[in-house]
Order: sequence, then C-alpha cells, then structure tokens
Amino acid sequence: MQNTLKKAGLWLGLFVLGLALFSLLLPSEIKVKRSIEISAPVDRVFDHVNDLRNWEKWDPWKRMDPTMVMTFSNPPMGQNAFYKWESQDKRLGNGTLTLTKVVTNEEIETLIDFNGKGKATSKFLFAHKGDNIEVTWSMHAEVGMMPWNKYFGLMMRGELKKQFDQGLKALKFYVEKS
Repeated sequence: MQNTLKKAGLWLGLFVLGLALFSLLLPSEIKVKRSIEISAPVDRVFDHVNDLRNWEKWDPWKRMDPTMVMTFSNPPMGQNAFYKWESQDKRLGNGTLTLTKVVTNEEIETLIDFNGKGKATSKFLFAHKGDNIEVTWSMHAEVGMMPWNKYFGLMMRGELKKQFDQGLKALKFYVEKS
C-alpha cells in the first residue's frame, strides 16, 4: 500500500512539474483580433462604437448579463468618454471602460479597468473594403508569468474570440438596421 502511494505521489509530482515546465512555453499575454465587414457608411459604423450608449445593444458582456448596470460619462462619446459597469455575474464583475484615443472614422482605443483586478486595452479599426467597412476589434492584456495565469489566459483567449465574434455580428446587425 505504501509503495502504491509513493508511486502515485511521484506520478502526481511529475505531472505538476510537467505542467509548470510547459507553462514556460505559454504566452504571458492575451491577444485577440477579430474582424467583420459592415455594409454602411463609415461614419455610421464609427458612431455606433464611439457613442458608448450604443454598446448596450451589441456589447457581448451586456448580452451575457442583461441586468448589468452601465453608467455613462457626460458626454458619452469621444476621447475620455467612459462607462462604468456593475454586474452580479462573477465572470464580468465591475469596472470601467474608457475611450483613450479617438481618430474620427479610423480608430478607437479603449482602456478597460477591472476594478483593480487587471487592465486591458482594446482597439477598433475602421477600413474601407470595397463598398463595405471592415471593423477590426482587437484586445491585449498581460496575464503575467505565473503558470496558472498563463493557463487561464489560454482559456480566456478562446472565449474572447467567441465573444468578439458575437459582438461584431450584433454591431453589424444594429448598424445595417439603422
């Protein structure tokens, strides 16, 4: 019995060591980039992202928690505009999203502060593609060097891709509908 426990402990230790060593190969950051083409004038597409009140319609996190409370700055659009969110959903928590850079009809950058639990930056690029506008939404966040954070970042990357795709599809729907 003791010999079996020693073997099990040895295998468990080797497994944990293997996970830790493998984590050295994993990135210490999350990068996500998704795009969609929208059939609308660039100013209409841009305004749907620049005016934070519109995010309630297409933002994937608002769709995950329809009871999320969003409080907007005055004015709710343009550089330095922000919204604060409060969610009972532990995955979403509370935080602030601020438009840190706005280049009309070209680019919007944001800073997302998860109330002291980390920060992330995201960017929206607007480019003409034939008669359509291609919107590219990207995000970057540091997860650090701790192995469990790297594994968490790996899982989050896949989930964020799905959420960005959903958000862009909803943005397309609302822009083309208006």
